[in-house]
Amino acid sequence: MSESTDTAWGVVNDIQRMCVNDGPGFRSTVFLKGCLLDCRWCHNPEGKRRFPEVIPYVSNCKVCGECLPACPTGALSTNGGGLPKISRALCSDCMQCAAACRHEALVVWGRVMSADDVLSEVMKDKAFYKTSGGGLTVSGGEPMAQPAFVAALMRGAKADPDPNERIHTALDTCGHAAWADYERVLDFVDLVLLDIKHMDPSAHKAYTGRDNTLILDNARKMAARGMKMRLRVPVIPKVNDTEANFTATARFAAELGEAVTGLDLLPYHPYAGGKYRAFGMEYEFPAGEGYDDEMLTPIINLFLDYVPEVTVGG
Repeated sequence: MSESTDTAWGVVNDIQRMCVNDGPGFRSTVFLKGCLLDCRWCHNPEGKRRFPEVIPYVSNCKVCGECLPACPTGALSTNGGGLPKISRALCSDCMQCAAACRHEALVVWGRVMSADDVLSEVMKDKAFYKTSGGGLTVSGGEPMAQPAFVAALMRGAKADPDPNERIHTALDTCGHAAWADYERVLDFVDLVLLDIKHMDPSAHKAYTGRDNTLILDNARKMAARGMKMRLRVPVIPKVNDTEANFTATARFAAELGEAVTGLDLLPYHPYAGGKYRAFGMEYEFPAGEGYDDEMLTPIINLFLDYVPEVTVGG
């Protein structure tokens, strides 16, 4: 496909085609495994670990027990109700339990793919990219958990000698990665979708496991090199939804100047709780809390004083 992509391999969670919320136009969004933060409201727990893994999908379980003998390490057991649970300390990620399950109650998340294979999937919709201004978005998890693979994907999308045939590229990132890793990637990126979760370093660390110093520094460096960015701001009840935090976020966006083309508000919704329950996991955020259009209006108006455009929902 392109120089050196055939030697690049990564762990892909999913490839979704014809996406409209991950950058301009119709896009293919490649979701990679692994995350560099640990957000307490995370909607995609299956994307956190870097490698392929089995996660029990307990809502499909028939409590038949047929999977138990397939586990060679004793990592698979059952809870008091007979539903499967996995000890990560014992699990060798052999996937034999998933192969033995006839009910799709043990699901493998993540597959090893070459950059060429991913790009072949992405290129299937090239005609739609050209007519809509769309292209390739690499997301996660956190894509910068696999920087060499991201670089290969982005470079491959730009490999055609005819500039008119190259694919528009977007990087959806939390910003928490070494600047040297971003430098490997950004020469092949047209747009960065940058998460700004909280402006207070202590609160950011409390809710994501890391403070925001590196994130903000990287954002400034991206702006200094002329990188086009859309800031993505989650709106999380009782976490970051204060006027003080959003004002600080808006002022930071203004500090980045013309690099920021707009801002996407991502309102929290309680639907992730259903996924956690299906996985047999606890979810700490209560059902029913979220934002309707009326509640978002003053937040939108606040940001419009600082950035040229605000959208809701990506």
